[in-house]
Amino acid sequence: MNDMSQILKRLIKNPYLLLVIVCVAIYYPILGHYFQMRWDDQSQVFNRFTEGGLTFDNLRPVFTQFINGQYSPINSVFYIVIYSLFGYNPSIYHLFSLLLHIANCCLMFLFLSHIAAVFKPRIKASTIAFAGALLFAIHPLQVESISWISASKIPLYTFFTLLSFIAYIHYINTQKMRFYIAAFVCFVCSFGSKEQAVVLPVLLLLLDWAFGRYDKSDIKGSILHLLVEKLPFILFAVFAGLITVSQQNVEHTLRVAGYPLWQRLVFACYSLVVYAGRFIFPAGLLYLYPFPMTPGDAMPLRFFMYPAIIITLIAFAIYYIRKIPKLVIFGVLFYLINLALSLHIFPMSRFMITADRYVYLGSAGLFFIAAWYAAPWLQKMIAEKKKWSVIITACYMLYLGGYAHARTYAWKDNET
Repeated sequence: MNDMSQILKRLIKNPYLLLVIVCVAIYYPILGHYFQMRWDDQSQVFNRFTEGGLTFDNLRPVFTQFINGQYSPINSVFYIVIYSLFGYNPSIYHLFSLLLHIANCCLMFLFLSHIAAVFKPRIKASTIAFAGALLFAIHPLQVESISWISASKIPLYTFFTLLSFIAYIHYINTQKMRFYIAAFVCFVCSFGSKEQAVVLPVLLLLLDWAFGRYDKSDIKGSILHLLVEKLPFILFAVFAGLITVSQQNVEHTLRVAGYPLWQRLVFACYSLVVYAGRFIFPAGLLYLYPFPMTPGDAMPLRFFMYPAIIITLIAFAIYYIRKIPKLVIFGVLFYLINLALSLHIFPMSRFMITADRYVYLGSAGLFFIAAWYAAPWLQKMIAEKKKWSVIITACYMLYLGGYAHARTYAWKDNET
């Protein structure tokens, strides 16, 4: 018993090891999964670029061409390296996806530790950061991004984005250019993994606000200075964004563009409300959430309640803006900025109105808010020996982890 007690104490003191254990416990089934040959793996993974090897003649088109309408050369290199070492072994591809998720959970803990410390929490910043990273690790909405090989772009771009955030935070604290350059290089790699990374300059401005850089009285605290400071990031994002839009699948894009703007705004409101519900109590998750009607058809009446909900929330936020804690504003904006390009306000080549993988990184904003309030509350309840609070929290976390574990089996093969 003493040995077991010592082991548990060591685990508690090592958040990184705990995150690794939790991720493996939830996701180990994917190591026995197959390729999804009717669900993008047949083109994203199995292609001449993957089989071409790490040669200049192969890498040049990888970095200069769009593959199936998408630009993700870093992800393509990811597949090339795995194929060169292990061939088309699905277990290895799934293993690397799991390793990426583990790395992201650890980086998320480090990132949230910096963020939590800025807002001066009542308890240790590392405790809040661990709670947020744990939710990021176990939530069922993350399963699609980890269990589907072709979705590896999501955890890969998240990996480089988190590295960029951490490097940029070091730049804020030290003003050393090597951290600024590292942040930019990671941004380029992030975009090379997934086009969704183009919003990173806006997120850096959000970090400036969180770290109080707008509050300085000198020129370095002006918005103009901070915009000029981000100029390389902004220029690259604009260039990359324009190139990406120009290469979108015209037929698919027109299918979504066939919905008038007002309907796409309704879709956006629907998505925001539905994602929030799935965060709080995920249930009935699917691999495909189709649009409720085709362009030109009447919109189902139930969809009109979602704009009303969003308008009410916006009005509430404006009225109580001075009373809303800064950390809540940060978390919500972090979530919204990361999700912005997936809300269909701007027509994109997509078949579904929502997708679990769209919220992989942005979810951290909401998990941070939840951890900020839940962690000190639970700590207080434990100190007051109110066991019911521990039981409720444990049941909820077990539900999330258990559901995520069960969801991994849905991605085993084409049939499941």
